[in-house]
This record gives sequence, C-alpha cells and structure tokens, in this order.
Amino acid sequence: MKRFFIYHFPALLYAGIILILSSMPRSELPELAILRADKLLHFLEYALFAVLIYRSMADLFKPPRSRYIFWASLAIVMLFAAVDEFYQSYIPGRQSDPIDLAIDIFGAALILILLWIRQKKSITTSES
Repeated sequence: MKRFFIYHFPALLYAGIILILSSMPRSELPELAILRADKLLHFLEYALFAVLIYRSMADLFKPPRSRYIFWASLAIVMLFAAVDEFYQSYIPGRQSDPIDLAIDIFGAALILILLWIRQKKSITTSES
C-alpha cells in the first residue's frame, strides 16, 4: 500500500486535478496573466504528468525495462490528453483544440525521452 501512495497515487491525483480544471467553464477561470500563456501551460502541465506516469510505470516494470516504461507512459499520456481535449468540447466556453493536444503530447514526449535516456545511462553504468 505504501508503494501505491508513493508511485501511483500522485499520478492519479494529478490526472484528477487536470480533469477538474478541464471541467471549469471558461467564465469561471480566474483572470491571471499566466493563463494567457496557454500553450506554455499545456506543455508544462503534460510534462509534469509524464514524469508522474513514468514513475508509476517504472514501479510496475520490474526489473526496469526502459523501453517498456517509455512506451507505456507515452501511450497513457497521449490517450489521457486526447480524452481531456475531447471532454473539454462539452464544457461551456471551452473547446477542443488539436494544437493544445499536440503541445500536450510534445511536452510529454520530450520529457519522457529525457527520462528514458537518463534511465538507459543509469542501467548501462550500473552494469559496467
């Protein structure tokens, strides 16, 4: 149970937070200057989500198999991003934006590639 709260719960909690924020009609979102940087927020939001999903997958794949962790993480984040964008099309004042989806996936993929490279280096170093 402790491993669940360390590795998996943060990813599930973060996914819930994303869905809660996606459920807010545009009129209820606060007027913050940072919200004008919408594309940067999408990039960072899904980069962080990718890190949390990667940690979760790394705990599931024992011994660590970086290729499987990478592809499973990418698939989960891409599917979640697509569902999130589709879901937003049903929220008043919000719309589904394919550019947002592309930026979500780009942010996640970039960080996952960096994590994959880091894990491969640590596995190679520990084997030497």
